[in-house]
Amino acid sequence: MNADIADTKEKHFNGRGVGVGVGIGKSVVIDIESAEVEPNSISEKDVETHKKKFSKANKGLTEELELLAKELTDKSTREIIEAQLQIIQDPEIEKSVSAIIEEKLLTVEYAIYSTYCKFIERLKESGSELFKQRIVDLEDIRDRLIAIVCNHTHKHPVKKGDVVVAKDISPTELVAFYEKGMAGLVMEKGGPTSHAAIIAKSLGLPCVVSVKKATKNIDAGEQLILDSESGMLICHPDKETLKSYRKKQKDRLKLSARKCREVFETKDGHPYQLLANIEFEAELPKVAEHGARGIGLLRTESLLFGSRIRKGQEDQEVFYSHILEGTEGPVTIRLFDVGGDKTTTRASKEDNPFLGWRGIRLLLDEKQLLQNQLKAILKVSGKYPGRIKVLVPMVSVMDEVDSIKKELEEAREAVTSEGYAVDEGIQLGLMVEVPSVAISARKFAREVDFLSIGTNDLTQYTMAVDRGNERISALFQHYHPSVLQLIKTTQEGATEEGADLSVCGELAGDPVGVAFLIGAGISDLSMLPHSIPEIADLLSSFTKKEFEAFAESALNSSSDKQVKELFEKSFCQK
Repeated sequence: MNADIADTKEKHFNGRGVGVGVGIGKSVVIDIESAEVEPNSISEKDVETHKKKFSKANKGLTEELELLAKELTDKSTREIIEAQLQIIQDPEIEKSVSAIIEEKLLTVEYAIYSTYCKFIERLKESGSELFKQRIVDLEDIRDRLIAIVCNHTHKHPVKKGDVVVAKDISPTELVAFYEKGMAGLVMEKGGPTSHAAIIAKSLGLPCVVSVKKATKNIDAGEQLILDSESGMLICHPDKETLKSYRKKQKDRLKLSARKCREVFETKDGHPYQLLANIEFEAELPKVAEHGARGIGLLRTESLLFGSRIRKGQEDQEVFYSHILEGTEGPVTIRLFDVGGDKTTTRASKEDNPFLGWRGIRLLLDEKQLLQNQLKAILKVSGKYPGRIKVLVPMVSVMDEVDSIKKELEEAREAVTSEGYAVDEGIQLGLMVEVPSVAISARKFAREVDFLSIGTNDLTQYTMAVDRGNERISALFQHYHPSVLQLIKTTQEGATEEGADLSVCGELAGDPVGVAFLIGAGISDLSMLPHSIPEIADLLSSFTKKEFEAFAESALNSSSDKQVKELFEKSFCQK
């Protein structure tokens, strides 16, 4: 904490901005520690009473979540609630709780605590980032069930216009507070890819994470401003600061309300394409609402981890068909991008999961899973010729490219032998996520139809920073010149071989990042739907030459800080 203005109470805190726009409001501080539960004994005559308490609590929480899901105005968040419902209704959890009560003669609250802690430890050991993001869900459900059986309830008086300040927040709480009209979210924990941060983005909610000791340094009822673009949190703003940010907030609302352009062009007429990153069918209305020209990244992991597991071909065909029916333009389907964890047929604990069995490495071992997905995609492609692209995650060596091409051909032969028509021109592309592919982009581009840069993982592997580790989150620098140089190298390689190139990582929806990408010669960008109006406004306000000059200067910079300063000078002071 540092006070920037000596003669006022105004205080500035630094964090990481991951949401959208500016939030202004009174603080509601949530600082509740999860208390450990002692293993207290019960008598045999109390077993049924404790089991009934658990059943009643489980039923009550289920009904509460089902009601919340029905009342949600933002449909894209329903999958979040369904994920928690799936956890609550997991028969393994009920079986474990009952066994602890019956066999060990321990209280229901300890049975709940012990069971959920066991599941949490499993997820901590998992190599899947998606599973790690479920930990906060499990902790939230655990604590809420314990509170119910112990008749302890925590009511947070969040009302419209409040800014919530918390150490962490569960998806359920975030959605509930959003429905009440919260103005913004401040968290001590989490990085830009944490579960809560991703949800805040999808809701269009101003959010700043990684604000150290926020719950200790901010009192309830204080006036706050959070700027999700700069990651700045301001407490007790003076009149001039408040006036400036209210104007910024008003300008942002005007931008969001502006109708999407018929044509995406820079100020001097150079075209570009803005597409959407989505995962759920419920997100399709936002794709159309914000004017996306197609789906640049369709994540498919929800088929494995959602409220209903849909590994089979037929279920996948239905999902892909609904996506194609509900949108126009190209749809790039990324193959399952998961790690070596208990969701697959091979369970293995890895010392270095981010450098381990994930993406294409897993898929080439799990042939049935891969073939089912490829066959489902190919069957749907015949109904929508020219629209589907297949994207392969986590490629690092050429042997993997050769293998996936053989797998695709095998799936094609199987599908056509069954009498299905397939799109003979279906495009195959690779995710550029590791430096080995970026450095040799020309060789990889020669073997496929397109490349798509995943800037989140490319940054992680270039900077040697676990993007989920909040302790070193400041080193996760999207704008670092080393990362930008690898992007430029990829662009040059793809151009030389005549392969299409797009960017589907977080950098594509970031003003600084997109200014560099356009300047570096990459015109196909895919992002969260709500980012499209702001990005279109920026790109249409300046010329291609201005972006090219910025990109050249950024590549010659020595730090991400310099890149940000260059952006401010080039595009924010004109």
